[in-house]
Amino acid sequence: MVDNQSAQKDEDIFNFMVFVYRKLSKPFEDYFKGQFTSLQINALCVLCAGGPMTMSELAANLHCPPQQMSKMIEKLYEEGHVVRSFDCTDRRKIHISVSDDTAKCINSGRKQFVNSLKNVINGLGDEDYNEFKTSIGSINRILTKFPQN
Repeated sequence: MVDNQSAQKDEDIFNFMVFVYRKLSKPFEDYFKGQFTSLQINALCVLCAGGPMTMSELAANLHCPPQQMSKMIEKLYEEGHVVRSFDCTDRRKIHISVSDDTAKCINSGRKQFVNSLKNVINGLGDEDYNEFKTSIGSINRILTKFPQN
């Protein structure tokens, strides 16, 4: 019986990941279709949320090969979406951050997405909406305890 429960919990985790992608991540990326690739939007969102970081840190955050990340960031830099700055304590390190205009674009897309998500959730009823908000808070709290790569 324990094996079946464990297998069901593993299946629940897998299904959760699939649902998050299909119902949240992909629709969010769609707000930027034609402007950014999925990897670009993920990188820009990580930079918006985490602040400036080195190319290596960004590549590690996105589980992306450094060469691929470097090429992508170079393109974003040439288009004015990211800025580079030298580390104050180690001039060999270059920090990447999102340009002000691109940060406004990302935040605008985020607000549009949240508003459309609220409309969907509100259509489910107050009990489901409150349960969703509580669950997201719990998941966010737990995920902050996961080891950093």
